[in-house]
This record gives sequence, structure tokens and C-alpha cells, in this order.
Amino acid sequence: MRLEHTPIRRQLMAMLLLACGAVVLLTSAAFFVYEFLNFRRTTVQQLTTLADVIGANSTAALAFESREDATEVLDALRADQKLRRAALFDSEGRLFARYPAGSAARELPGSPPIDGYRFTRDQLVFVQAVQRGEKRLGTIYLEADLRFFYARLLVQAGLVVGAAGIVLALSYGLSRVLQRRISAPILNLAQTARAVSERHDYSVRAETPRVSELAVLTDAFNHMLTQIELKDLALTESEGRLRAVLNSSLNAVAVMDATARILDWNARAEQMFGWSRAEAIGRDFVELVIPDARRAAHRSDLARALASGRSSGLDWPAEAVALRRDRHEFPVELATNLLHAGGTATFCSFITDITERKRAQREVEELNEQLELRVALRTSQLEAANSELEAFSYSVSHDLRAPLRHIDGFAGLLVEHAGEGLDATARDYLERIGKAARRMSRLIEDLLLFSRHGRVPLRCAHVALGEIVEDARQRLQPNGPMPSVQWRVGDLPIVWGDPALLQQVFFNLLDNAVKYTSRREQPVIEVGAQPSGNGQAIVFVRDNGAGFDMKYVDRLFGVFQRLHTSEQFEGTGVGLAMVKRIVQRHGGRTWAEGTVNGGATFFLELPTTEAAAVVCPAPPPNIPSPPPVP
Repeated sequence: MRLEHTPIRRQLMAMLLLACGAVVLLTSAAFFVYEFLNFRRTTVQQLTTLADVIGANSTAALAFESREDATEVLDALRADQKLRRAALFDSEGRLFARYPAGSAARELPGSPPIDGYRFTRDQLVFVQAVQRGEKRLGTIYLEADLRFFYARLLVQAGLVVGAAGIVLALSYGLSRVLQRRISAPILNLAQTARAVSERHDYSVRAETPRVSELAVLTDAFNHMLTQIELKDLALTESEGRLRAVLNSSLNAVAVMDATARILDWNARAEQMFGWSRAEAIGRDFVELVIPDARRAAHRSDLARALASGRSSGLDWPAEAVALRRDRHEFPVELATNLLHAGGTATFCSFITDITERKRAQREVEELNEQLELRVALRTSQLEAANSELEAFSYSVSHDLRAPLRHIDGFAGLLVEHAGEGLDATARDYLERIGKAARRMSRLIEDLLLFSRHGRVPLRCAHVALGEIVEDARQRLQPNGPMPSVQWRVGDLPIVWGDPALLQQVFFNLLDNAVKYTSRREQPVIEVGAQPSGNGQAIVFVRDNGAGFDMKYVDRLFGVFQRLHTSEQFEGTGVGLAMVKRIVQRHGGRTWAEGTVNGGATFFLELPTTEAAAVVCPAPPPNIPSPPPVP
């Protein structure tokens, strides 16, 4: 088993045992080397001393050539058990005496070796000269047996091995204790990390040990788990929100990698295409939802966008045709965007089913065609009706007004012709005939004018309402004796409209105000403006006349709708209807406020600029506006 695959507690024990074993081994080796070198040195010193003693005792024997004395001197070496053999050579190099005395001469060298010592495998040979003064008398030869030393080394080795065993056993026990203290927290960390990795449970925590460094490591690991747990919860919540958003989207959403493999698929996509999320993920988006005829072009669009790194190569959004699970094709609106996150490119497609939109478009097109036919038919009908209306207007203008003039004229002639022959009753009847004829004539004129204001084209320009109001006041002077009206005319704005028609509007309003204040002792007529917005101006005409009941306000601007009898106030009931029609043609509006015998206020809202007027164009150049209508 390789070391990196060995559990950490075994690695720690092995390291401790190896360290202790190495120490014991090095110590033992140093001890044996020291013993060996010390033994050699000591043995050499002992042999040197012994040789000196023997040499000193054998000088006389060598000088007098007394072999018995020399043998006796050498025989004293038996006290030293490590000496195996010894010999004494004379000055000529001949063997003079040997030890043991009965040993064979062949076991000794035939002549003395060179002075000094040398070690062989199992003995030490020592050679030294025997001198008296400067004269060499002979040579002493000694052989020391080293086997007893090796035997002692074996005994010492046994003791060392035993001691090493004891040390290693103690080391093993100590290593088990230490590895528990060191490896247990690390193993606890490893088990916690394994639990987190396998179960993705970031709520577990490692137990903090008492060892300071490991406690710091464990606390850091637990803190890291806390941060990961918080981020995992935030990520889970974010993914949940994203999933909820995707599933609540009315569009089908498909997220793809750079090769168009589907990474995500929302609930609307499941409903639209018929593929569940589990079935769609990992499938090729182009193969799954794009028809055969469009696949190559779609892949080309994706590749172009991926190469440029932007979504500009994609039509966004674009109408396309998609494919359901049952191979049914249907129209969609497809929007694909290229996203970059963490150096990874992904595509996100939003698909909208536009089947109903297409159907509605076809229906609208069919309705438009029908509407065009109906408009054309209605236009022709309106043209015919306008022609008939113009003919009717012509008939009214000529065929009806002429008899009325005749009736009025002949009634007057009859009064003049009969003279005093008519009694009061006859005169009253003729007067009533004349009045009715004249009233009928005015009614016809008002109807014709009302009809004309509805057909005449607008010729708009900037109109100063102050001048329009002043002109209307001047035109009202010749109508007969006027009461002393108190006029209050404020600053009036410049509006955009048809000058002639606006003259008619304010003439009718002021004439109406004068008429309904005629019975007041101190009539007051006020004309002013109030602020508005969006390019509009609000102008009002207020009087203190007869007023009206607000429950009848809807009848004020209707044709022939009168709130007072002709005996009370003269009129045809067309003037305010004409005001409303002209203001509406300018894109404005009218309304009124009043109380019975408390006066009335009429409001107009008119555009102040050409941009604010939506129905009132400027007159063509060199074409004058029509003259004001009397």
C-alpha cells in the first residue's frame, strides 16, 4: 500500500516508530563503532606495554644467548588469555624463543616481520624491536586473539537489541497515545468533510480538540462550514425563487450550453412542447423544438453569436415555427440571448406561442377587409345623403323661405290695405301670422347655418380671443336698445382655430348672455380664462341672468332644446347646439353650470397650439379664411 493511501494514524505511528528506530539504530551503530575503535586502540596500547616489558626482561637473555631465560620470560604471557602466540627473534632474525613453548615452529613466521602492528579478521599481530640503547638485540613478535572481543560484541549486541526493543515498544505505546491526540481531531475533520461531501449536509460541525493548532484548524473548518451553509441556503433560496419565476413565466424558457444542450426547462415549456423537464434536459434544443427545414439556419445563428461573443447575430425577437412533441408545427416568437457567467457561455431562449395572435391577426385582416367594404358602402351612402341634404337645404332655402316671405309680406299689405276696416281681433290675427312667419324664417335660417357649420372645412390659425369677444360685443349693439350691461372681460388667450367659426361661437354665447340678463336691473356679463394643461385653454362666459336647473344641463346643447318658452325669452334653440358642434370640430369640449335665477356659466376648452389641435389644420397658402357668418 502506498504511503499516501495509508490512514493518517498509521502514518503518524510509522513516522514515530521510524524516528525512534532511526535514533536507536544510529545510537547502536555509534556505540559499536566506538567500542570497536576503542578496543583496537586499547589492545594496541596493551601490546605495546607488554612488548616493552618483555623486551626489557629479555635483553640479558638475548645478549647472552640464553634461550631458557628467554622462554621463561615469554612463558609469563600465559597470564594474558588474549595472547595466542609470541616469539623472540635474535639480532640475526633467527627464532630464538616462542610461546607456547610446545607450539610448532611453522605456526610462527620464519623471520621477524616489519615493526608495527596489523589487524586481520580474527587477530592482531604486533612486532617491536628489543634494544639496548641504540643497539638492536632482537625482535619480539606477539599475536593477540580477537575472538573474545567479537564474543563480547555479540553480548553487547544482544543487550542493545533488547534495549532497542524496549525503546521501540515504549515508542509504540507513546505513538499510539500521541497519534490519538493528533490524528483523532484530523480524522474527525476528515469524517466531517466526508459527511458534508456525501450527504451535502452543511449543518454538521467537527468537535474542537484541546490541541491549540488543531483547535484553530477545526474552528476555521467549522467557520467555513457555517459560511458554506449560509451561502448554500441563500443559493437554494435563490434557485427556488428563480425556479418559481421561470415556472410562473408566461413564456417558455430554455437554457442551453454552447452546444445547444438543454440545461433548464421551465413549466411553460413543458406545457407548450409536451416534453417534461427531466426528458428535455440534456437533449439538443435544435433537434427537439426546431423543424427540419430551419435547423441548419438556427445552428448557424447560434454559432455566429458564439463566435462574436454577442447576441447581435440573433434576431431578437423573431417570428419562427416550433415543433411540439406530436410533431405538430405552430407559430412562435423566439428571442435568444447569449449569456456569459464564470467564463462559460450559455444561451437563454424565450418562446411565446403566438397561435392565438396569428388567428386574431387573420380575423382582424378579414374584419378590415369587411370594414373597408362597409366603409366604402357607407361613404357612398353618406355622399348620397349629403347630396340629398344639400338638395334639401337648397329646397329649404328657396322653396320654404319664399312662401314665408310672401305670407309675412301679404299679411302686412292686408293690414295696410284694410286699414281702419279691421277690428282689433283681425289686426291681432294678422300680427300673429306675421310673427309666426318671421319666426319660422329665422328658424330655417338657423337650421341652414347649423347645417353649414357641420360641413364647411376648417381653416385654422392663431386667434386672439380678446379681439373676437370685442367684435361680438360691437355686433350686438345694433340689435336694439340694450340695458346697461356691466362687462368684465379679462385677459383672454390666443388659441388655434377657425376665426370665422370662433366668431360665431362667442357671438352666440354673448347674445345668449345678453338675452337672459335682459330682465335684470344690473346685468353683469363676465368673460375670462382659467389655466389648463396639455396645450389647452379654458374660456368661460358668466352672467347673472335667469340661469337654469342643473338637472336639465344635458338638454342645453341639444338642437331645439329650450328651458324657457318663447314668450319668456326669444330664440330657436339652435344657438348653443351650434356652439357645441363648432367647439367639438376644434377638438375641444363644452359644459355649463348654473342655478335658477342665479345666473349661468358656459365653459369652452380650446387648443392653444397647432400641435395640441388634432382635427384643425392650417389653411393652405394664398387661400383666405372664409368670412365670418353674420
